[in-house]
Amino acid sequence: FHDLSPGSAFWLPHGARIYNKLVDFIKQQYWARGYTEVMTPNMYNSKLWETSGHWQHYAENMFSFDVEGQTFALKPMNCPGHCLMFDHTLRSYRDLPMRYADFGVLHRNELS
Repeated sequence: FHDLSPGSAFWLPHGARIYNKLVDFIKQQYWARGYTEVMTPNMYNSKLWETSGHWQHYAENMFSFDVEGQTFALKPMNCPGHCLMFDHTLRSYRDLPMRYADFGVLHRNELS
């Protein structure tokens, strides 16, 4: 950890090996339980967070910024992005449950 990146871990080589072993173990557990791994973007337009209802409750705990006159935010949780993935095609109740595992980095503006 470092004061110039509060709340963020720096993984040195040995720590990174341990971290990767843990992630591999978690992935095996997810696969055994029927989850599919996906990857989602790190930032979204605030309209997504407004639609999901997260903006109204968590905006003050999100890292948000202006991009060409629109507000964007780094993702503090995965579920709204997974909803976009679900919504990209017509679905049936027979498609459920859909179990997504996402190992993307989450960013929350909370006290360290």
